Amino acid sequence: MQAYTGEFVEPSVYSNLLEDETFRLLRLTNGICTDELQGQLMIHRLSDAPPYEALSYVWGDATINGHIKCAGKVLPITPNLTAALYRLRSTSADRLLWVDQLCINQDDLQERSKQVSMMRSIYKTAERVLVWLGPDHEKQAEHAKSLVMAIVQLVSVAGEDEMVEEMMHFPADKALIEHGLPPRDHPQWDALVHLTGLPYFTRVWVIQEVSVASKVLMIWGETEFDMLDFRSAISWASRNNCAFSTDVEPAKDSKPGIDAAPFMVVNRLSGTLLQLLARTEACRASDPRDKVYALLGLVDNHHDRFKPLLKADYTLPLVRVYCDTTRYVISLTQSLEVLCYNVNHSSPEKSVPSWMPRFDLGITDPWRLYGEHEACGNTIALIRETNDDQFLSLEGVRIDKIQFADIILEEDEPPDTTSKAWDLAMDKLSGTKALQSLFKDFIFVVTGGAMIDDISAPVLADDTLVLDFLYYQISRIFQTLQTAPTKQPAKCLKSMLEMAEIAASLMDGVLDIHPKHFPSQQSIETKDQLTQYHPSAPPSVIEEIAKRLESIWMDKDWRRFSISFANAGEFRRFFIKKQNSMGIGPQAMRSGDIVCVLFGGRTPFVLRPYPNSDRYAFIGECYIHGWMHGEAIEKWRQGILRSECFTLD
Repeated sequence: MQAYTGEFVEPSVYSNLLEDETFRLLRLTNGICTDELQGQLMIHRLSDAPPYEALSYVWGDATINGHIKCAGKVLPITPNLTAALYRLRSTSADRLLWVDQLCINQDDLQERSKQVSMMRSIYKTAERVLVWLGPDHEKQAEHAKSLVMAIVQLVSVAGEDEMVEEMMHFPADKALIEHGLPPRDHPQWDALVHLTGLPYFTRVWVIQEVSVASKVLMIWGETEFDMLDFRSAISWASRNNCAFSTDVEPAKDSKPGIDAAPFMVVNRLSGTLLQLLARTEACRASDPRDKVYALLGLVDNHHDRFKPLLKADYTLPLVRVYCDTTRYVISLTQSLEVLCYNVNHSSPEKSVPSWMPRFDLGITDPWRLYGEHEACGNTIALIRETNDDQFLSLEGVRIDKIQFADIILEEDEPPDTTSKAWDLAMDKLSGTKALQSLFKDFIFVVTGGAMIDDISAPVLADDTLVLDFLYYQISRIFQTLQTAPTKQPAKCLKSMLEMAEIAASLMDGVLDIHPKHFPSQQSIETKDQLTQYHPSAPPSVIEEIAKRLESIWMDKDWRRFSISFANAGEFRRFFIKKQNSMGIGPQAMRSGDIVCVLFGGRTPFVLRPYPNSDRYAFIGECYIHGWMHGEAIEKWRQGILRSECFTLD
């Protein structure tokens, strides 16, 4: 096959790239700073292209007020690209570059789709990738580079795992200086903060461009530094809590710390498409379809056999792209996990399919209910054929209908919505089981059946979480007494006594916990505090409360319940279904919705039947106590429940 050796392209027309694996390169004509930008577009085959550099940058302001002359014709370009080309132009020799804005005919959607599919290979084949961070208007680039190199020097001597200070705040001046770094108020730290906050690090496309490159040079104004040095410095900064404010006494108006955005860019991402979509949810793209297309080149190689199912196609509308992406992920994983990333928890949009995740709005899983739950047992998701691309037809088992769903859980001052939800559970379910068991079930519901703290991943909840909740409630009552000692202290003591009484009864045979009482000093401190907050309380009442609280102090961790609740339950709707069990679900759910277990879904889902139709609106995932570990599937296999097809619209 004949090799392309440099055919000039008519800039105003962009001659067609007829053969596979062909692309254009920009030969940037040399010149001095006052010269007009000039160059030539040339067609090459990727396999035998001459050495070239690929530019990684952000388009920035879409206003076209710059230009470059190619073969005597004027091509308009964005201001940021104009600045980049002036910076990169050599005074003595032409420079061969790949620049998407010029080398792809942006008006030809078919060419754009084809070239975007080649971008991984284009950046991987490049001799070097040039990262243009933008002009250095505030003259901070050299300060930032000096700090980057100082950290690199520290890492080379002390090792990557060196911690300058084992504290959850920005390192103190003494620790920094002892390790050869400037104090926190030095301009170099401000410069590095500014660097990590540049728009470049927020764009989704640059992740692939940097991840596949063999060599990367970062350029900020007139300053250049190697990506490997920057990666080392940013990794060190992450481990040493440099994301915290650099202010000695952080306050409401504290200066920001090192931005986390560059971590995504410099750490060479790979994984399944769903993993990549979740990890890059905060990244932005001018075209929302690129939230998907920019990641296809990073999908793990062992998933290559599925790639024909999903490829860049700019002739398709956004809804079609996101629906196809969702189907692709379900087919690939045989799981419905992607549906749990649907962010329409407050109100499903009517303009798009209810089941379609809005990848452009960010898909960080706000529920985190997946954990170790397996509501679907060992079933796998199977998509049934429909006559409309905006429908998703899945098989599953109907559990029940929602009866009460009026309370949205929030953590506020006592009595809070959690207490109201408990009152509702007591009113509707108290006759179904013993009070202590009902209380335990309730705690599991409002935390989504999982425990999490500030350092560990979620694990299935166990009995210790119940005591965490009791201690959490009692701590809040203590706080109320302390901050507002004249506000119904007798009522607070009564509530505390009730909580302690519940704890004592739970410890007696319901919870699998065997406490060891704290030393008497703990009881003495408790009595002293209660007496201080409520001096007129009878000593016998104070004594009784302190005695009953001894069983809780054994494994107290109010933060664990608070974090677990915020992780899953807060801002969700507490509900009770008709057949006497409780759960939490999306804010958009309401009475009359149905709950089902769909095959391949590790949580149950809430659906809303459309009137006079056999289709449903997808509302979101939910937690139902007693239905999270394959119980519905077991009843289906026993013939107690039947399977049916649910068509989501």
